[in-house]
Amino acid sequence: MHAKMKRSSGFTLIELMVVAAIIAILMAIAIPSYRRYVVRANRTDAQRALMDLSARQERAFYSNSKYVDLATLGANSSVAGANYTMSVVASSSSSAYTLTAAAIGTQKTSDKQCQTLTVTNTGAQGSTGTTANDPACWSK
Repeated sequence: MHAKMKRSSGFTLIELMVVAAIIAILMAIAIPSYRRYVVRANRTDAQRALMDLSARQERAFYSNSKYVDLATLGANSSVAGANYTMSVVASSSSSAYTLTAAAIGTQKTSDKQCQTLTVTNTGAQGSTGTTANDPACWSK
């Protein structure tokens, strides 16, 4: 009886290693890119919340002739979501305010450039982080 050589139809170890290397390269590019996108999206949520609270402050000032705290605005410190803590500082005469969104948790560790975002009653936008008042923190 003559033995026939059969070729197996599986993958070789080298082929599997090449595929694993390609997947590793793609993940090394995709994961940091995705993380940067998430950080920017979270920052945009904080900007939106600041602008909304600013509009509420102006309505409160129009009605009461003074700026008010977050509770009076119908908001709380987590109005921007789980990645920022919101606060408002009104002047003693209640004729000026500064709204602040401070990064917390993973946003704080991932977004060194824009640790806090601020907006005042004059509409001035500011930020703190690796550089103060970085224009990239408020760019679209």
